[in-house]
Amino acid sequence: MTTTDSAAETPAEAAPEAPRRRRWCRWTRLVVALTVLWSAVLLAHLVLSGRVWWWSLIEMVPPFALLVPPALLAVLAIWVARGVRWRLWTVAAAAFVIAYPMAGVNVGSLFTDGPSGGDADVTVFTWNTDYWHTRWDDPEAFYDYLLEQDADVYLLTEYLTRTDRVEEIDDEAALREHFPDYEIVIASEQVTLSRLPIVDWAALDTEALIGPDDPGAPPADDPWREYWTTKILRTDIEIDGEIVSMYNMHLSVPVPTGESSPLRPEFYDYVEAQFQRRSSQFTVLNEDLDANPNPVFIGGDLNSTTLSSGVAELRDRLECSEPDELMPTTWPEIRFPFPQWWRLDWACTGPGLAVADYRIHSGGGMSDHAAQSVALDVL
Repeated sequence: MTTTDSAAETPAEAAPEAPRRRRWCRWTRLVVALTVLWSAVLLAHLVLSGRVWWWSLIEMVPPFALLVPPALLAVLAIWVARGVRWRLWTVAAAAFVIAYPMAGVNVGSLFTDGPSGGDADVTVFTWNTDYWHTRWDDPEAFYDYLLEQDADVYLLTEYLTRTDRVEEIDDEAALREHFPDYEIVIASEQVTLSRLPIVDWAALDTEALIGPDDPGAPPADDPWREYWTTKILRTDIEIDGEIVSMYNMHLSVPVPTGESSPLRPEFYDYVEAQFQRRSSQFTVLNEDLDANPNPVFIGGDLNSTTLSSGVAELRDRLECSEPDELMPTTWPEIRFPFPQWWRLDWACTGPGLAVADYRIHSGGGMSDHAAQSVALDVL
């Protein structure tokens, strides 16, 4: 056999193949897809909140729920491909950090004792009364509950009743009988009582911002137009020689809470209308705050959680009090078939005021909203 023959019979060496990139397994692809999806939802919230009416539906999710997906994704990433795992953990951690300020969780309460309380310059009690005492409550029990609070200033809302629609009431005689030493201001459904001098007041309305053909225009057949246009009552109160502006708030509800079905177009018409009303209410509030040189206090039912862009803006410009609770909530205390997972009621202060004590407490079984008690010092 010749050398040539031997070479011919030996197969030629094949050129080495480039190593194939290992494909992700099905589980890794699933977790990556879920992580991308949740990141997109979180980004959409930051972009769309307060800008489009239909995102109001998303904002009704209990805020603490924002912390669940990143925590769950971090756990699921344990079983993904090793090279991808740390990247998913990084994204999950970033999502958690972004979501935490909006989650309504007060971890600081675990490490602090809260406000010390004691004497303060003024005490304020703010409460959505849930249709006053006109639908479910005994009038005397209602007034006894209010008197038990012994506040210097009361910011009360839902001074009204409901039949097939909301209607005005006249309970002023009973108010004056039970609070003879208080000055009383009533505007729309807001009532402010003060045993300190009220030097001025103003009902902030949205008339200039909502046209007659806009979705948020008051219903044409409703004689009580003020109910739809006036949700903020400002009173300027003299406290130890200083004028403090107190804003009594009850902003419009973002979604129907009755029997309206999301399968009907009327449901979404209502959401769109309420979005315009709420946006206008936040606008008139912020415009008034911009022009107000006094120390300010905002208290009441904003019908907004920490997911709301309106509340986010208030928290940026004012100090919004946090009670000594891990997850403070105010709604619903009664009358609704789901847990009390939402904080809709707020108390915020501007420069010139300090909170000596702040508490969220029961509405005595007379309202679906918890009440807020605030002790303030004028600086």
